[in-house]
Amino acid sequence: MYKTKAITKKELQAVSIKNQEEITELTGCKLDLFNAWGLIKSTSKNFTVADLKAQEADALLYEIVNPGKKKKTKPNSNSELIRLQEKERARALELLELELLIAA
Repeated sequence: MYKTKAITKKELQAVSIKNQEEITELTGCKLDLFNAWGLIKSTSKNFTVADLKAQEADALLYEIVNPGKKKKTKPNSNSELIRLQEKERARALELLELELLIAA
């Protein structure tokens, strides 16, 4: 049901958020993945209750922590791949932040 149930604090801290300034500009605060995971955990009552917003945020957080699981097209070069991953991660971060703000 929840993909991020088994994620550790170490894994969350290992993710670098490259567009933190833009996120802060748009939302007024930095994105903290550990706090986001904690909010999902508490909203879902320790991942036991099926909450729609928590599940959506869970899916977005999983995409951020595990980028590249859903590749639609094969990029031509490594630099193009990196740019696509950065854009995908930035988009996922924006969506996650908005979902967390709505859920709070």
